[in-house]
Amino acid sequence: MSAATSSGMPRHALVGALMLVVGSILLAAFGRGLGDTPPGPEVAAVASYDVRFVDQADGSLRVTLADGRPLGTLSAAESGFARGLVRGFARGRRQAGIAADAPFRLTRLVDGRFLMQDPGQTMQVELDVFGSDNAAVLARFWRAGHDLDKKRAAG
Repeated sequence: MSAATSSGMPRHALVGALMLVVGSILLAAFGRGLGDTPPGPEVAAVASYDVRFVDQADGSLRVTLADGRPLGTLSAAESGFARGLVRGFARGRRQAGIAADAPFRLTRLVDGRFLMQDPGQTMQVELDVFGSDNAAVLARFWRAGHDLDKKRAAG
């Protein structure tokens, strides 16, 4: 006979139900931010910047625009979130046969959300679902690209 709880329900049935509930919550929470299609026409982009992440000898990440203009550096201590995203995209690139050094795209939507996209794939990540601190780490490079564009336009 199987082990039963004090209410008479088999323990394995309760564990299974709990796993189903937790799995559903996780899918709902993370599914919102991990899409495989670009934003639809209902959400317009303010601007997008193609960026590269380059590992440095000291463990930091140097971030540049695709044309090589520098946007800044993430220290080894603050680069964990960005490294995780880049590794996730790199795995997809290897499977799709896409060059590892191709730039990523940082996009700000008119509603204030930030996306990191891989233009070679139809993969994107909404940065805000990982918390405002994590989104801010990469949003600062979008802002740096935006500032460079404003300076270039001014003359």
